[in-house]
Amino acid sequence: MLGLFFTGALIWAGYMYQQRHEETSHYQKTATPTIMMHGWSSSLHAEEPLIKTAVAKRITTEAMVIHVTPEGQLKVEGKLTGRKNNPLILVQFDNNRVGEVRYAQGLLRIVKYLQKKYGMKKFNVVGHSMGAYAWVYYAAHWGSSPQLPQLNKMVLLAGPYDGIMNKGHANQPLTGKLAGLWDDAAHANKLAKNGRPKIIHPEYQRLLKHREKFPRQVHILNIYGDLEDGSDSDGLVTVPSVRSLRYLVADRVSSYEEYRISRNMGQHSRLHIDNPQVSEKLMNYLWRK
Repeated sequence: MLGLFFTGALIWAGYMYQQRHEETSHYQKTATPTIMMHGWSSSLHAEEPLIKTAVAKRITTEAMVIHVTPEGQLKVEGKLTGRKNNPLILVQFDNNRVGEVRYAQGLLRIVKYLQKKYGMKKFNVVGHSMGAYAWVYYAAHWGSSPQLPQLNKMVLLAGPYDGIMNKGHANQPLTGKLAGLWDDAAHANKLAKNGRPKIIHPEYQRLLKHREKFPRQVHILNIYGDLEDGSDSDGLVTVPSVRSLRYLVADRVSSYEEYRISRNMGQHSRLHIDNPQVSEKLMNYLWRK
């Protein structure tokens, strides 16, 4: 019901916008889906604020929701019509603490489903935090496959590519394989002139091994926060960690852009919660002509 409710909200918001006769002709309308992925211990509700502006402006008027169950099965609500509605696909991992590799494997399953069910040939992606890492992992492992749909634009927010700060949060695992992801600290790492981090954490090494496989046609917008409080971070992911993506992809992809959000609006969670600056940048990057 949630997917159908959200689709209805899209239509209602679009109608309200249309009543105000605002201009949207400078945005393209295509049938290319945009798949949105949340972060660690999060949900699709973290994705909705990011596209609120696009919904209100009727730039996107179609949505579906795909749940990945704890058993790895897909539960789909809504459908793709094939119309040029800039369709959105909101992903929800019902077990939202399985980690970035399991996230990526679930995203691969979703892409294959959309290809088989709807003949999807091209798609955009949005990811926040560990969801951003999952999309980069997906791109490095499967993004160049000629048997899969073509990855087009990637909007990545606060990705912990080379470590997450050990803050001792309640939802931070203290034991097990995933506990090692919280292996960064403020000012512990630095980037060389070419963007390569001084400290290579295991999760970065995993991506580094596959950097030559990254799809060349991709366009990437890497959004990161800096609280400017002396921590050189968004409160959870350091600036060197999120900007280490440049070394992995910048000399391979069609285009790479970084966008910095400062002070309170650059806080890790605020990057996707009612952040007009981020929403506007995302909307323009994905759909502006």
